[in-house]
Amino acid sequence: MQALVLTAAKQLELQTRARPVPGPGQALVRLRAAALNHRELWIVKGMYPGMQLPCILGADGAGEVVAVGEGTDPAWATKAVVLYPALDWGDDYEVPGPRFRVRGMPDAGTLAEYTVVDEKYLVAKPDYLSFEQAAAVPVAGLTAWRALTNYGSLLAGEKLLITGIGGGVAQFGLRIARALGAEVYVTSSSPVKLAQAAEQGAAGGVNYRDADWPAQLKALSGGIDRVLDGAPLPALDRYLKFLNTGARVVFYGATGGLKAELTLPKFFLRYISLVGSTMGSPGEFRALLDFMEAH
Repeated sequence: MQALVLTAAKQLELQTRARPVPGPGQALVRLRAAALNHRELWIVKGMYPGMQLPCILGADGAGEVVAVGEGTDPAWATKAVVLYPALDWGDDYEVPGPRFRVRGMPDAGTLAEYTVVDEKYLVAKPDYLSFEQAAAVPVAGLTAWRALTNYGSLLAGEKLLITGIGGGVAQFGLRIARALGAEVYVTSSSPVKLAQAAEQGAAGGVNYRDADWPAQLKALSGGIDRVLDGAPLPALDRYLKFLNTGARVVFYGATGGLKAELTLPKFFLRYISLVGSTMGSPGEFRALLDFMEAH
């Protein structure tokens, strides 16, 4: 089979490798589509922690089961599937265990013609999604889903801010939040992206390059209950201009910078929660796909 292999930082090679064989409880999947995330970019640049090379990259993928190993449910044979994008979440629903890792380094990923997958990480592909669409869901969709439903506890009628609406997690967050019945506001530096978000159901948006964007957001929304945030400000106190009492901010990234400052009493005296989240469990991934199909 053909596979895209990172042999060293900034050195990608298309290699011919032996087709893997499924072991007990596993399935061999012929990949029909794979998707890229920023994680692959950081790995290629050699900027990801725990680098172990060479490796076939890629966490997201969808395809067809072409063979099953001993003990694997034979009903999977020939089924179209989308892959859970990680391994070994563990038994605790709330947080991953110490062996949790994302598919695609050090374990072989989805940028190949075939891959072996444990049966528990297979999910039937919804018929309404193409292979390309299904392959784009896992990492970004799962991160948005957990951040909004588990840690964010987003309810219908609440007001949600999504920062950086051009990002993949942000775009999934907009669609999920609208389906949940939330009122969504967004930020972007691009007027085009703000307009596109409005077309997709956002109630309004502000340009984060405007110095007074937090005040603009407050005037526009009347106050924000939840934030899905991949680019927190270096000065988090500015969020107080628009956050309601009891608001919750869920961070899934740090595009705005690796460090931020805040004045603690200003947050705890208004009962504001700051929560970190990324990815999610296999059960949450199945719940996401069920929710998407229902909506």
